[in-house]
Amino acid sequence: MSEFDDLKKKIELTKNKNKINLSKNNNNILGLAFRISTELVAAVFVATFIGYYLDKWLGTKPIFIIILFIVGIAAGIFNVVRSAKMINKG
Repeated sequence: MSEFDDLKKKIELTKNKNKINLSKNNNNILGLAFRISTELVAAVFVATFIGYYLDKWLGTKPIFIIILFIVGIAAGIFNVVRSAKMINKG
């Protein structure tokens, strides 16, 4: 019975630690969501901005805007995935 009681205590300790971690995470969820959405929007905005000025400079109106818009979306998604992996690692 002693081994069973020890196991039960370990399970309870682990549950309590998880409850503490969840409450800390709940406080940071809004900030985290804001950071991730900002990373996505910033990547798309910066890439599109660069594409606009490249088109203006080279006289190729929609080419670089379209290409860099797509690159910006890909970079933004990459940043979101990278941030999510870092969050899951703890």
